[in-house]
Amino acid sequence: MRYLSIRLAKTIRRIRALIVVLFERSVVMWIEPMALRRDALNKKELVRDYIKKHQYLNLAEVIKETGLSKQVAKNYLNALKREGIIFSAGRGIYSSVAEEFRLEEKSRVAKIRQLLKKQYPDLDFLIWNTLYFQPYYHHQQTHNITFVEVEADAIRPVADRISRDYRFVTVEKASRIAPKNFDITRDPIVVKLLIKGSPRKGHTPTLEKMLVDLFVIKDKYSTMSDGDYWELWRSIDGLFRVNVSALIAYAKSRRYFKDIFSQLIDNIGINNVTFGAYIKYAGKVTSNKKAYGKANN
Repeated sequence: MRYLSIRLAKTIRRIRALIVVLFERSVVMWIEPMALRRDALNKKELVRDYIKKHQYLNLAEVIKETGLSKQVAKNYLNALKREGIIFSAGRGIYSSVAEEFRLEEKSRVAKIRQLLKKQYPDLDFLIWNTLYFQPYYHHQQTHNITFVEVEADAIRPVADRISRDYRFVTVEKASRIAPKNFDITRDPIVVKLLIKGSPRKGHTPTLEKMLVDLFVIKDKYSTMSDGDYWELWRSIDGLFRVNVSALIAYAKSRRYFKDIFSQLIDNIGINNVTFGAYIKYAGKVTSNKKAYGKANN
């Protein structure tokens, strides 16, 4: 009888021990996923915090600042992009700025566009006006230029056709100085060479192209002062998303990359938080001569 009591006591102890082990394992199995999920959320918050401090960022910067692996960081960025927290700002670049630049159509631009589409159905062209940026710097722009960009063999025919309906149409020469008879107070129309690969949407150039072109022409045609140009940049910063890779590639194709970016550093501080990704990404982008053709000043 005593022997049976001893055996029973041992069996009970074993059962109790087994219950404890099973309970501990179940607790671990329940806690570990919770901890992993909490850890994942914490890592995602690191990325969110970084985004809050930087309007532009790239994968390498996120990895460096958060300590995440490349794949995990990429997964988080893709998830945040799907959620509408960040947006594409060029190849490998993200931005927290949601809005894209939307220009206010000008009647002259609309009429000339329709004229060219009707007269030359197969013509490849771009058209824009310097008044698009009037709302973004405080000085009143009393005069403006309409630019019509076409392929080389179409420049003269297009200029002649527009001249039948509009006065003060001129053909741009490959020079950094405007012709002696150029007068911006007449609100002229300039027909010029279309640079292949120009960033565009249909017959309208993108914000990136126009920002570069405004830099190129501001002294040549006296469209605006240096102060107004950088005021324009400061106004656009934070309001509208810039495609970084398109901006860099087009600036390089026009051979103004160093001029523009060195002054962006001085005037906008792109090597600081706001445009931190620009400088790091700039060195990795090279212009493709076949894609963009020879720069036309």
